[in-house]
Amino acid sequence: MSDDLHFTVSRAPQFGELNDLVPGMYWVRLPLPLTMNHINCWLLDNGPGWTMIDCGMNTDDIFEIWDKLWKGLLRARPLQNLTLTHAHIDHIGLAGFIVKEHKCATRLPLAEWMNGWLMWHERDVGIDDVFIDYMKRHGASDEEAKGIAAAQRPRKFPGVRPPREFTRVKDGDVISMGKREWRVVTAGGHSPEHASYFCEKDKILIAGDQVLSHITPSIIVSAAQPDSNPMQDYLDSLARFEALPPDTLVLPSHGLPFHGLHTRLAQLRDHHQSRLDDLAGMITETVTPFAVAAEIFSRLLMENPRQAFGETLAHLNMLASVGKLTRTIDDRGAVTFAPA
Repeated sequence: MSDDLHFTVSRAPQFGELNDLVPGMYWVRLPLPLTMNHINCWLLDNGPGWTMIDCGMNTDDIFEIWDKLWKGLLRARPLQNLTLTHAHIDHIGLAGFIVKEHKCATRLPLAEWMNGWLMWHERDVGIDDVFIDYMKRHGASDEEAKGIAAAQRPRKFPGVRPPREFTRVKDGDVISMGKREWRVVTAGGHSPEHASYFCEKDKILIAGDQVLSHITPSIIVSAAQPDSNPMQDYLDSLARFEALPPDTLVLPSHGLPFHGLHTRLAQLRDHHQSRLDDLAGMITETVTPFAVAAEIFSRLLMENPRQAFGETLAHLNMLASVGKLTRTIDDRGAVTFAPA
C-alpha cells in the first residue's frame, strides 16, 4: 500500500538524532517498548524558544534522549510549549514530567486531556469489574472474563500523571508554532478529539496518528462507550483531510514523512471497507462479539483484551449502523449480532 507514496527519506534516522526536516522544524525519532517500536516527535524553532509536538513515553531510553538534547544542542533556548496530538501513552506519557521540569505551557483538545486522565486511572487500577462486566455482556462467560483479567501481568506504567493545567485547542483554531501559523484539525475514531496541525502556507500536515504511512491507526470501542461507532467517526474524518492540497507534506507519528496524502487516504478507506466486508461475510448466524474476537484475535485477546475486543466491536457496531448486521440487546443487557 505504501509503495504509491513518495517518501522524503529512504530510511529512518537513528533514535535521538536531531534531523533538519524543513526550515525551522526538526524531527526526533524515539524508541518505544511496543510492537510499534518508535514515535516521531517534532521540534519547532519559535526564535526565543521551542515548541515540542508530542513527547513519548516515560521510559529510561526516552528520558535519556531528551535529557541529552536539552543539555546539548537545545540548551541555549527554553522549551516554551508542549503541544499534543492526543492522549495515548506513546504521545503523552512523559508530558507531566516535561511540563514540571521545563515549566512550559501545554496545548491539547479538551476531550484528549480528559481521556489522558481516564487512561492514567485505568492503567493504575488495571482490568476492573467494569471491564469484566463489559466482556460478559458481549458474550464472555464468567470464567473467560475472569481468566482474561487474571492473565494481565502487572507492569510498570510507561507514563506519569498528565499535566494538571493546559490550554485548550479546538477545531479551526489557528496557533503559532515555529514562526508558522497552523490550523487545528480535530477528528475522531482513533481517539476522542485527535488534533492534527496544518500549515496552509507551506502545505505541511503534522498528522499524528490520524494518517499513517505504513499502518492503519487502531480504532476501538471502549468499555466507557460500548454503543459508540468510532469506525464511522474515523471514516468521516478522512473527508476532512481530503480537502487539503494533494501535495501536502505529511508528518505522521509513526513511519516516514511522505507526499501523497490523497493516495494514502484512499488506501485507508479501501482497507477499512475491505475489513468490514470480510467480517460481514464471516457472520452467517447469531454471534456474540466475544466469540468473534476469540476467532480473529485468539492470542491477542489474552495479551491485550482492550485492543482485541475493542477493535472487533468497532467493526461490528459499524456494520450494524449501515444495516449489514442486526444488533440485539436482550433484557439482561447481553449483546449479539446477526446477518441483516
